[in-house]
Amino acid sequence: MKHIQIFEDHATFISPAIHTDQHKHHALEIIVSVDGVIYIQDAFGNSLASQTVLVLPDQLHQTTTTGEAAFIFIEPESNLAKAILTTFKSTQSIQSIEGRISEADRKAFAGGSIPTSLTKTIESVNPIDNRIQRATDFIRFHITTHEFNLEMLAEVACLSASRFTHLFKDQVGIPLRPFILWCRMRVAVTSVLAGMTLTQAAHEAGFSDTAHLSRTFMDMFGANPSAILK
Repeated sequence: MKHIQIFEDHATFISPAIHTDQHKHHALEIIVSVDGVIYIQDAFGNSLASQTVLVLPDQLHQTTTTGEAAFIFIEPESNLAKAILTTFKSTQSIQSIEGRISEADRKAFAGGSIPTSLTKTIESVNPIDNRIQRATDFIRFHITTHEFNLEMLAEVACLSASRFTHLFKDQVGIPLRPFILWCRMRVAVTSVLAGMTLTQAAHEAGFSDTAHLSRTFMDMFGANPSAILK
């Protein structure tokens, strides 16, 4: 049985066996098998089989699980993501962390919870620039009420448009427009879970129509939204 929860800095999705097309999203992802195996492949055809997998943000991958599994999607600018990246020091786009995580932590993730060992704030060696943080906070806060443009957000960050464009990509890991699309997707999913239809959710989140929402969901998660969110 599928179960989805969305929190301030992460979301959890517990699903029976599932197969996705190749996709990528802005979240740091942890996948934990409950009663099967996770098969995952990166953009270059490298693959692995494990019961606990870490996927870096913005990396193409394809996933198949043979039984129930928990997917934890973590906002990469959050302190929680910093804690996880500091703990596992991952440099590969997909990586098995089986054997590097305690059984108690694995069980917490498998139940859709964040282990208490990771909830403490760990200061990153390279924290996000305060000016870019202001811009990302502004986008998230106003995502349902504003149409954003480069000049507006550069002004929020107190930077020139060219400097803002470069620094945003450097700090966040993706350009401005894909980040805004990621924020809109979060609103759309939350809206569907709150009872809206896909059409209503697309309008609420600022997508042009349901087809645009569905295409974007497929690109980000490798599955049709009606199959995942129903």
